[in-house]
Amino acid sequence: MALSLFSQYHIRQLLHRYRDRLRLVAAPGRALAASEDADLNAVVEGLYLEDAEIDRVFQQLNTLAQVHAASTGRFSCDALPHTWGTVRELEVKILRLLGLELMPQPVIAPLLR
Repeated sequence: MALSLFSQYHIRQLLHRYRDRLRLVAAPGRALAASEDADLNAVVEGLYLEDAEIDRVFQQLNTLAQVHAASTGRFSCDALPHTWGTVRELEVKILRLLGLELMPQPVIAPLLR
């Protein structure tokens, strides 16, 4: 099993959007980490040890990418459940499966005159 082309594309968009706010939390120091340019199938295969677990993660990522796209209006499919959580929760789940954590966005104080 592997990530579908749709899932790869959608996850790459997500990685690109948050590229300045991602932190590697799984296997720090690895040469291969999830990024918009990385081979995402190889990243998953490197993060997880057992074949059954790798297949489970691929399946979860494929489903989460579809649900996230449907939740953001980029993809429409009435057959997908919309009880998976908010868009942000879906993004956190996707990133966590790839060994990443989304750092909070810094708060910029308004300039005082």
